[in-house]
Amino acid sequence: MNILIASDGKYGDRAANTILRKFPATEFFKIRERPLNQIIDEVDLNKEFISKIKWADLLIIYIRHPDIVMEICEYGKPTIIAVDFGEGFLRQVKKINPKIVMPKAMCNVHPNTGIPEIDTYFTKYGFPTFKIMLDHSQGKIPIIKNIELLVESPCGVSREGLKQIIGKKLVPETITSYGVFIRHECREPISVMLKHDDIADSSASLHIINLLEALEREYPNGFIPNTPLGEYTNKRRQEYKCLKKTADLFRN
Repeated sequence: MNILIASDGKYGDRAANTILRKFPATEFFKIRERPLNQIIDEVDLNKEFISKIKWADLLIIYIRHPDIVMEICEYGKPTIIAVDFGEGFLRQVKKINPKIVMPKAMCNVHPNTGIPEIDTYFTKYGFPTFKIMLDHSQGKIPIIKNIELLVESPCGVSREGLKQIIGKKLVPETITSYGVFIRHECREPISVMLKHDDIADSSASLHIINLLEALEREYPNGFIPNTPLGEYTNKRRQEYKCLKKTADLFRN
């Protein structure tokens, strides 16, 4: 599948390098940044960019100017808009091109849109999914021997953060270190609905929750109530519910 990642320079570069690992026919195209408060009556895309759009089976758009994004959507390609412009904008562009999604966050999406190209992409990049291997040979507390990322965040932070935990003891502090790394390195484009801190907090919590669920499947006895990991996991789940409710308020 040919994937074109289009950016105005601020976001998308790390995503291009990450996505290239699993989709080799991925290209990155940078356009000139335009002032976000400038109304562009006639969007003039250059010929090279138009050629790349026509080549692509899937567009992933990290461009922050809505007028330019609207023009790109008119080409009718399956498109993931990686910057959240709000529900009103999404309704408008879907009238032009129904094969469009605009996720709340690029690392919190499932492959269930019904658009084949987009769902193929989200089977590899989106909702973080882990496969765990533990080592029980070094005492009562297992060691996190290896983690395979079945689905990861497109910005690459899911994978980079594994350095914080592989080879470490399975204790709450280890999991927290992973979340802190995600929180600091989050490159989710700033939504028009949420502050970057809100998005980074939600992304870090989501990664922790999904990691804990994978660990619990592999080592259920370590997560029973009234144990350090059991209490830690319950607390993190409650925190994530609160963050999710806060984020959902901005969608209504």
